Amino acid sequence: MTPSEPAGAYAPPSPARSVPVVRTTPTMPMLSLSAAGTKYLQITRPYNVALERFEKAANENMSLTTLQARAKAVAAANLAEYSALRSVVWPAKVSTQMRALAKADAAARPQWLLAAAAGTKSEMADHVQRATAAGGKAPSTQIRQLLGLPKYDEKDYS
Repeated sequence: MTPSEPAGAYAPPSPARSVPVVRTTPTMPMLSLSAAGTKYLQITRPYNVALERFEKAANENMSLTTLQARAKAVAAANLAEYSALRSVVWPAKVSTQMRALAKADAAARPQWLLAAAAGTKSEMADHVQRATAAGGKAPSTQIRQLLGLPKYDEKDYS
């Protein structure tokens, strides 16, 4: 109590009440295998197109600037694929493989970003090789088999 306050006017602040906060995440329904196949192709198409465009530019010995732009596009498509793969509730039959594919995307992305910033084609080639090794093809091949999809054909994406 301070001298200017009347007796009994001062009360210490009461502790704030703790109210539990319940956060709910909207649950998305699990996809059927057929719907999962369609969704998988929809999600992976932009990354596959970007990869094929990069490969075509490299095979045609395009300029470093062009290759850098294509590598940057690959990195962006990789991130979009990673995010989309993780946002879907996949059927149990392919959920492990989808997580593996997202993990492979995450492992490859830093190398694609380094490829996009490379100062020489040789340096870029090293990063692309590392990205390819990190990304692998195994999860995609198995996912396609499990979902009853045709084998990957680069002509579908070029």
